[in-house]
Amino acid sequence: MSPLQILIADDEEPARFALRRALAQPDYRILEAADGAAALELMRTELPHLVFLDLQMPQLSGIDVLRRLGPEAKQFEIIVLTASDSVAAAVECIRLGAADFVTKPYELEQVRAIARRVVQRLDLQQRVNELQSKLDLQQSDSLLVGVSRPMHQLHLQMTKAARSSIDLLIRGETGTGKELIAREIHRLSDRAAGPFIAVNTAAIPESLAESELFGHVRGAFTGADGNRVGVFEQAHGGTLFLDEIGDMPSAAQSKILRALQERVIQPVGSQRSVSVDVRIISATHQDLEEAMASGRFRQDLFYRLKGVELRVPPLRSRREDVIVLANHFLERWATESGSPDLELAPGAIDAMLTYSWPGNVRELEQAIRRAATMSDGPQIEPVDLGLATPSLSGEETGFSRFVGLPLAEAKSQMIEALERTLITAALDRAAGNISEAARQLSMHRQSLQQKMAQLDLRR
Repeated sequence: MSPLQILIADDEEPARFALRRALAQPDYRILEAADGAAALELMRTELPHLVFLDLQMPQLSGIDVLRRLGPEAKQFEIIVLTASDSVAAAVECIRLGAADFVTKPYELEQVRAIARRVVQRLDLQQRVNELQSKLDLQQSDSLLVGVSRPMHQLHLQMTKAARSSIDLLIRGETGTGKELIAREIHRLSDRAAGPFIAVNTAAIPESLAESELFGHVRGAFTGADGNRVGVFEQAHGGTLFLDEIGDMPSAAQSKILRALQERVIQPVGSQRSVSVDVRIISATHQDLEEAMASGRFRQDLFYRLKGVELRVPPLRSRREDVIVLANHFLERWATESGSPDLELAPGAIDAMLTYSWPGNVRELEQAIRRAATMSDGPQIEPVDLGLATPSLSGEETGFSRFVGLPLAEAKSQMIEALERTLITAALDRAAGNISEAARQLSMHRQSLQQKMAQLDLRR
C-alpha cells in the first residue's frame, strides 16, 4: 500500500509539532496546514487519507472547512480536534461529514490508534479490490481459478495486456489453459464485440495452409468448388488465436509472416489483396528458442509474434491452488450431475498435494470428475483419484523452479512454498476454521494469523 497521508490542520505550531512527533512513522507522510484555507487547498490537491482538523482556526474554522467541502467530506477520514467545552460544535461537524472528534487535551496513543485504524481500513479495502479483480477474471472459466502469487501476477498481466492491441505470445505447458487466457484477454479488450477465432496451427495440412489462413476463390485448386474465407478475414475486427504455433509447419510459417507484418492477405487464386484488422494472440508449449536454434522455427516470425509474452505457471509450481481448484470442480460436478456434494478426505488432499500434475489443471479436472463418479461414500478417497505414485525427482516435486537461484534465495522461496501448501491444506481440512487449522499445525492461532497475513493467504 502507498504511504498513509495525514494532514494536520491547526493554527498553533506547538500543537502541530506534538501531533507530527506522535505520528512519525516511516510509512506515514505528514502534511501541515496553519489555517482552514490552507487545509482546504491541501485536501483537494493532496487527497490525504486522514485529516486532524482543529475546530478553532482563523479565516476558515473547522466547521467552515466542512461546509465548503460539502459531500466531498465523506471522501476523507476527518477527525475534529476540539476543546472540551465545544462538544456541541463537534457533533455538528460529524453531521457535516467528519468521522469522529477528539477533545483536547488528548492522549497521544489515542491519535496513533486512529492512524492505525485507518491503515487497517485502507489495507482491507485494497484486499477487497484485489479479490474482486480476481473474481472478475475467474468467472470466465475454472482454469483461471487460483489464489496463488503466480496466478495473481498472471491476472494483473492479463488485465494490462487487454488494454493494448499489441500482439501476444502465451507460453505454458499443455493443460494450463492458454486458450482460455486468450479468450479472457479478448473479452476484457476493446475488441470484445468482434469475433474470437481460434485455430490449431499444428493441425493445418501443409498443402492447405494458405487456404486455411487466407481463404481461396472458386476454382483456385482441385476441389475448390466455392469461395472460402480464411481465418484472418474471419477474425477481422477481433482477435485471431493461433494455438500450438511452435508446431506450425515450416511452409505455413513463411506464409503467415507477411500477413503479420502488413495485416494484408491474398486469398488463394485471387488477384486482390484484403486488409485485415486483427489482434494476434499465439500460444505454444514448445521451447521456441531451441526450435529456432535447430531451424524448426523462424526467428523473424518469433520476434513478430512476441509483442508481449505471458507465461502460464504449471500447477506443480502453485500447489496452494490445487485444493481450491479441486473443490471448484467438485462443486461444478455436483451442479451438473445433480448429485450430493462430496468432500475430499484428508488422504486425498495429501495425495493431490504431493502429485506432480504433468497434465496440469486439465488433468486435475478429469481426476476429480472420475473420482466423483467412482466414489461410494460422502468423501473422495485417494484410491478414487487414480493417481500414479509420485516420483521424488526434482521436476516432479517442483524443485526444478529453484535451480539456478542463489542458495539463500532458493531456500527462502522453498520454505515459503512449503508453508503456503501446508497452511492451505490445513485450512481446507478445517473448512476455514483458523483455530482448528492452528491446532492441526501445532501453532498458536495468533501465530497462524500472522503467517497468513505474511503469505497473503485468506480463508
